[in-house]
Amino acid sequence: HLMTIGKNIKARRMELKMSQRELSDRMGYSNHSTITRIEAGKVDIPQSKIEKFAEVLKTTPAVLMGWIDEETSKKNDIITDIVLRMTVDEKFLNAVKTMYDLDEEKFSVLGKMLSTFVE
Repeated sequence: HLMTIGKNIKARRMELKMSQRELSDRMGYSNHSTITRIEAGKVDIPQSKIEKFAEVLKTTPAVLMGWIDEETSKKNDIITDIVLRMTVDEKFLNAVKTMYDLDEEKFSVLGKMLSTFVE
């Protein structure tokens, strides 16, 4: 798993066009060679540092660990937001339930209608 997290840290750092030195500075390491060793899979990273890496690299620990990909992580965030809203907004909950109960044909028609509201 060290190779996976190191590879994912490097890939995300490069996506963000961040140097090893910049990542090292943001992580609070005194020497950027630590980042080199982490990315090479030669250093075990404590959980608290994985969380900090995720924060600095604007992703999640699960993505860095290789458990899920970025797209799945974003979907999970949306799903969480929807579920939270359903718990506090009864009109929203009823609308979601109504959509859930539609047959395939009606759901398709509704999807086309809703797409006119989004650009």
